[in-house]
Amino acid sequence: MKYTRAFCLAVLALLSSVPFVTFAVCDDPTKLCNPITYNNLTEFFLAILDVVVQFSLVLIVFFLVYAGFQFVTAQGNSEKLQKAKQMLVWIVVGAFVILGVRVIRMAICGTLQQIDVQVTCKATNAEI
Repeated sequence: MKYTRAFCLAVLALLSSVPFVTFAVCDDPTKLCNPITYNNLTEFFLAILDVVVQFSLVLIVFFLVYAGFQFVTAQGNSEKLQKAKQMLVWIVVGAFVILGVRVIRMAICGTLQQIDVQVTCKATNAEI
């Protein structure tokens, strides 16, 4: 009973502070301000895709090092070597898929821009 009352009071205090938090975001309290810096849904999804690709590239490097470690620790054991080879193959396949997503996205955006379709294809600094 004691914890239920404390929990209810904490929830009430948090809910009563919500209007102050929302007014702190905008200069004009009569308008809804967009906290996201992207203007439309396409730019938002492209930004998410860029983050996922960059994070995946870090994971690919990590797993390549791990696969190399598996090769070294196999020490001639054919079963462990086969497992390490299979891991390396799937890492390379995953890398091609991840990089293929970026290439396909850039190709589609370039094609749409050439036929004068208004599309946002913002490139990040990481793209070549």
